[in-house]
Amino acid sequence: MNLSSALEPPAFLSKGFRPFFLGATFYALVSMIYWGVVYFFGFSLDVGNLTPFQWHAHSMVFGYATAVIAGFLLTAVTNWTGQETITGLPLLVLFIVWLLARLCWIFIPYEPLFSGLLDLVYLLFLFFAVARPIIKVRQWRQLAIISKLLIIVSAYILFFLGTLGLIPNGAYYGIYLALITEIALILTIARRVFPFFAQAGLGLANPPHSPLWIDRSSLAFLLLWLVMFIFFKESSLTAVLSCMVSAILIIRLYYWHTPALWSASLLWSLYISLGFIALGFAMLSSAYFIDRLHYLGIHAMAYGGIGLITFSMMCRVGLGHTGRNVRAKYPLLDLALISFVLGAVFRVLFPLIFPEFTRIGMMISQLFWTVSYCIYIWFYLPILTQKNL
Repeated sequence: MNLSSALEPPAFLSKGFRPFFLGATFYALVSMIYWGVVYFFGFSLDVGNLTPFQWHAHSMVFGYATAVIAGFLLTAVTNWTGQETITGLPLLVLFIVWLLARLCWIFIPYEPLFSGLLDLVYLLFLFFAVARPIIKVRQWRQLAIISKLLIIVSAYILFFLGTLGLIPNGAYYGIYLALITEIALILTIARRVFPFFAQAGLGLANPPHSPLWIDRSSLAFLLLWLVMFIFFKESSLTAVLSCMVSAILIIRLYYWHTPALWSASLLWSLYISLGFIALGFAMLSSAYFIDRLHYLGIHAMAYGGIGLITFSMMCRVGLGHTGRNVRAKYPLLDLALISFVLGAVFRVLFPLIFPEFTRIGMMISQLFWTVSYCIYIWFYLPILTQKNL
């Protein structure tokens, strides 16, 4: 063994997606099962200044989602810039800080000071790890990515100060600001990667195209809607803007559609997740007339949007960046993705059609969620902890 190979980090710490995708998956299982016990069986949860629902939202928005974002960006930025982000010991430290924060929020949620500081250190560390190589090579087109990451950090500060009782409704504003920013980040990344994935995966002569006006108008209306939704949620203008964003996203899906994509699970899962985001905006618009559509719309974005697209991207990146063929058929992954889509259907569409059976739909959706992540662990644990093929 030569010196250079001896100094190489172990496979698990060679790229950011390896520890963070596994960590996010285990946490997605544990936190959702824990929440099911709290919600369905009345388990007491002392969360200080938070409500139990805010604790659950925090665990998904700041715990799970930012871990997947970390795994993706720490890997993608290296490819975009040609500069390494962090590997080895620094990556391990970042992961441990994230993990410690998760454990604290589970076992001592009534003491948010230490947990919140750990989360803040993690998010700031992640921001600088992602921003440093981008700034170093002056790849300014990536500012759209790191600016959204900075907003997520700012949203967490708002949430953290709210948990400490220093900002009234700070937890509420922080959670929604982060959730919407994560949706915006997903739409930005999807606009870049979906056409490429479709062309490469389906052997198309050209990538699916959407007019430039869609990109520009979706960004403008989303920013306007963000401000209105945070401060004037019940305004009719907010409902109109939400409807316009939904319409623009649906038009983009029309341009991106090709019948062949339904033969590739790693493509149709991304496509369906974007459809759930569009549905979420439509529901939030309709909530101006029907109150109960508000939380169904939020879960369309959260479960069907953020949840499904992050799960699908973890599947794809876990294959492609370990030297495996993303175009090959993996029946177990197909089953996991189908299970996830069914979970989103039972969480969003089933209660919409059968509101009297909402709790049953929620239980079934949690079961499908659990099945999907169990399959992911079974399939990817050896892949993400071993060297590339």
